[in-house]
Amino acid sequence: MHVKTSLEGKKTLMAVSGSIDIPGAEQLKKSLTKVLDSDSDEIIIDFEEVNFIGSSGIGKLLLFYKNFTAKGGRITIVNLNKEITMLFKAIKLDKLFNI
Repeated sequence: MHVKTSLEGKKTLMAVSGSIDIPGAEQLKKSLTKVLDSDSDEIIIDFEEVNFIGSSGIGKLLLFYKNFTAKGGRITIVNLNKEITMLFKAIKLDKLFNI
């Protein structure tokens, strides 16, 4: 898994690629923690190149959601593939994240 992050003012753009399995989830957590520690108030996470997300990856997203929204941040996830979109809808993540 690979994460590329760029900052535009107070908006963070994060492009994720590969599989968000257990090691990928740890890498994602590190990248999200950097965003949390920054002065960014909005993040757009691009899942265009993500082909799989496991429960550990979902857990890291939920933890980030809790902490980032607590400080007033907004999270948008874009370019989900069909399978991940169905998963997010099945577990109601589409109600938390702006997709």
